[in-house]
Amino acid sequence: MEKIRITRSGNRACEQKRLKLCLPVSYKLETGETLRRGCGRNGLQETDVGWHCFYCGNYLYRPEPSLKALWFHFKLGREYWRTMFSRDKIFINGVPVTGLPDSLPRRLCSDLLEPNPPVWFSYFIFYDAPQFIKYLENYKYA
Repeated sequence: MEKIRITRSGNRACEQKRLKLCLPVSYKLETGETLRRGCGRNGLQETDVGWHCFYCGNYLYRPEPSLKALWFHFKLGREYWRTMFSRDKIFINGVPVTGLPDSLPRRLCSDLLEPNPPVWFSYFIFYDAPQFIKYLENYKYA
């Protein structure tokens, strides 16, 4: 039987450019608890919304991700969105919530099949709920 041999292709400098250093950072919460993020290893890989570390799972998000990247993650999250009502409680994905179960009107749910973000999505991201509802009152459908 032949042994499988794994080799790296390309030079080492090229590989090091793709992965960046995951710097350890500590945060102190109001409760006095200290959180530590980052492992200090060379494992950060660029993704569409920022950087992700292979070793510790740390995420570093871009300050302003693109609207298309936000749309992709919004659609992915909505794919697994499950709302349930039980007695006087509302549950989203099994977690009890207060307020409205869905801030997205039903007539906009058909846009979730589109690959590119619709016009209303940027307003959905930047407006709060009452402002978005007011925007939708004047929104023209094609």
